[in-house]
Amino acid sequence: MKASIIYFLAISFLFAGCGNSQTNSDFSGSYVNKAQSEYSIAFDTLILSKKSELSYEIERKTGFQKIRNGSIMAKEFKSERWSAQWNKDKMVLSETELGRQITFSEDGKSLSLKGTEYLKIK
Repeated sequence: MKASIIYFLAISFLFAGCGNSQTNSDFSGSYVNKAQSEYSIAFDTLILSKKSELSYEIERKTGFQKIRNGSIMAKEFKSERWSAQWNKDKMVLSETELGRQITFSEDGKSLSLKGTEYLKIK
């Protein structure tokens, strides 16, 4: 009896761990990144909004400060929008015009765009 309960629990945990949690997830939210080099400091925000089952609108807001001769210059801003489609087979959010692809971490707490990691804040 005890062995059958342990067997049942083991099988239950095995099935609970199977499958990919990203297949039905909604990745909407705000993701941030901060980067710095000897030439600039940049603050990036990606805002993902779900438009349909497989379609997202992405807004990217960037604030950056150039560093010239050791002095930090005034903050400048850029903003852009694009649309992307969720590819269930590749598990990637793809934008076709410039070929941008966004991948998500298993836990959904971060994403990667062009090798840069963004952390989800809301």
